[in-house]
Amino acid sequence: MWIEWFIRCSKSFSKWPLRFFYDECKRHRYMLSFSPLLFINNRKIDNISLNKYDWEDNERKYYRNKYHTQSTLFGSSIIGALTSAAVVFSWENDGVTDEELQQASSDEYLLNMTHSQVDEALITLGWEKILRKDHLLLFRKYDHDLQVYAYKIFGTFNDISALVFLQVQLDLDYRMKWDDHALHLSIIDTDEDTQSDIVHWIQKFPFPLNHRDYLYVRRYCLDISMSTSPKILIKCHSINHPNVRNDKKCVRVKKYESSMIIQSKHNLDEKGMKFLLTYYEDAKASIPTSTYSYLAQSGIPDFVEKLHIAAKKLPKSKQYLSVNSLPQCRFLNDISG
Repeated sequence: MWIEWFIRCSKSFSKWPLRFFYDECKRHRYMLSFSPLLFINNRKIDNISLNKYDWEDNERKYYRNKYHTQSTLFGSSIIGALTSAAVVFSWENDGVTDEELQQASSDEYLLNMTHSQVDEALITLGWEKILRKDHLLLFRKYDHDLQVYAYKIFGTFNDISALVFLQVQLDLDYRMKWDDHALHLSIIDTDEDTQSDIVHWIQKFPFPLNHRDYLYVRRYCLDISMSTSPKILIKCHSINHPNVRNDKKCVRVKKYESSMIIQSKHNLDEKGMKFLLTYYEDAKASIPTSTYSYLAQSGIPDFVEKLHIAAKKLPKSKQYLSVNSLPQCRFLNDISG
């Protein structure tokens, strides 16, 4: 298609192709989000209607919602068995390990630093600061082995709790309400032993790009190993699974990994929290690196604020997570032993 050719050619030109592409995204109100870094609608959600959300009377246990699993398996098992017979998945080999979760916590020291101290520490390690606001920091670093940029995002909110911030990310039904460009979100499989989920996510990309298809395993746990406030760890990485076939209308993102630390200022269920997200992905978009980075600088803050607003609008009566419901990190046993 000539438009795709035009976008590729923008690598060889200076300003006007970049401006053309950005104006098109802006005209359709597309920006970039994070976790994964995706195109989303940038409209404000101040008027989001929670009345449209079909809440059930029973206590919602999202991460054990069998409706997603059953409906997804029914729709994809027949075709998936024929097209993905060679795909093998096992929780032991492909799930998130205890070691990965422990490694995800290694950047916790950064959350206890001032912005200036974070700048100094990360710049020394080769990270580039591309955005700084009162409640948000954004860094990037090019990974030559993976040939993608890795990002670090720091955020601070004083009007929501760590538990609410976690729930808004776990609740896929709610995500479908406040993220207009999440075309499909479902749980494919669940491991009761590690309390991990496999998530299938189809995200809308702006024309002329195809939609992106994400399939990843997600695991979270409560880390109380430090004497400071407890923190929540979330680890995700892309995988293959025989129950999900490749959709020809989408581009499968095969390189995706993220680590998030959510730390409360007081207690996990009290207002006041901060987070650090580190991630990379290869979205296989025919967009010049300079254009992608330009959109990221404006799109990531918009998405973080959108997530923040969604967390503030989550009714207290529907906040089902509690400290006791969170699985504790298994590597704590190794430390205590």
